[in-house]
Amino acid sequence: MLSIDYYQIMLFVVILILSFLIIFISGCKQKKDIVIIISLFFWHTFFSIFYYFFTLSNAADAVVYYRRSTEDGLTFYPGSSFIYYFSSLFSKGIDANYLNTTLYFGFFGTLGLVLLYLSLKKILTKISWYWVFLLFIPSMSFWSSGLGKDSISFFAVCLFLYTITTNKKLYIFLPLSFFAMFMVRPHIALMMIVSFVIYFIIRSRAHLLVKFITLPIIFSAIIFSSSFVQKYVGLDEASIDSVNSYVDQRQNYNQSGGSSIDLQSMSYPVQIFTYVFRPLPFDAHSALALFTSIENTILLILFLYVLFKNKFRLNYFVEGKNTWLLIYAFLTCSMLAITTANLGIATRQKWMFMPILIYLLVYAFYRYKQSQHTNSTKK
Repeated sequence: MLSIDYYQIMLFVVILILSFLIIFISGCKQKKDIVIIISLFFWHTFFSIFYYFFTLSNAADAVVYYRRSTEDGLTFYPGSSFIYYFSSLFSKGIDANYLNTTLYFGFFGTLGLVLLYLSLKKILTKISWYWVFLLFIPSMSFWSSGLGKDSISFFAVCLFLYTITTNKKLYIFLPLSFFAMFMVRPHIALMMIVSFVIYFIIRSRAHLLVKFITLPIIFSAIIFSSSFVQKYVGLDEASIDSVNSYVDQRQNYNQSGGSSIDLQSMSYPVQIFTYVFRPLPFDAHSALALFTSIENTILLILFLYVLFKNKFRLNYFVEGKNTWLLIYAFLTCSMLAITTANLGIATRQKWMFMPILIYLLVYAFYRYKQSQHTNSTKK
């Protein structure tokens, strides 16, 4: 006879209710937000539950994370150690099972999705309604819905995007987004800092004296972060030869399986394209890969459509603080593209910068429509 764990059922219901209330309060600023926010909550929660069942029958880090979280001697340290520790707050702290711990992490993915919506909200009200479906890209919700680094990193990059685009609580949310990213993927957090430095130097309107005073502090943070990242990723020393060796080594990793690719035979632009838009239908070797390839094809068509409409001019992509966002996306994409030789891993990890590219895509389309309207009015 099957036994029913009433405590876990009760915990499941409580997590769902609390998550819904927090998401609803955070995302619903106006009445017209209600339908979208509720839809995003149930859409993403569905993927959390689906991810739970998927990982029970497929090899996944999530199961390992949960098992390790129930052990003793866990430390609060960046990387996998943080996931063990953070998971243990539920698995050991309130005796949550694997499903409920998955929902706990899925909540951060849902919050990230809501932040992406809030970043796009003003633009979406001024263009065709169907652009809102970009928020419902299945793989974006799937990979950000489970127990692991991806849900936290997705939340971090969406908070980063929301803070820059809305300029709200800059001195609270920016450090929080950096901290969240640093605890799961320190090398990506470093890209956040580096992108800000580049933007601050070339585009900031701050007085020269302010830049002169601020830059030493920023560079000190970069030196500290880079030395930590150097140890984290396993670089022997901070030299060009060491970096080249590391890249060559990474390009030979994960070359087993149907989704492996030969990075060393590709040029840099092809590596970037491969990381962002593949697998395409001709690369698909499984049902999941085929589904992802359809998404990538649609995204590729949208990007080409917007670029074509703008006559391949990138001026809208670098307006104001969009420059900062584009620099971050470019640096992160470049770093990952030249070191990831597996399309399966790329499909999962590209959501650390894809929300920003999606925002820039929608923004560029909005500015194009706006310019078209202005030109027609003048005529």
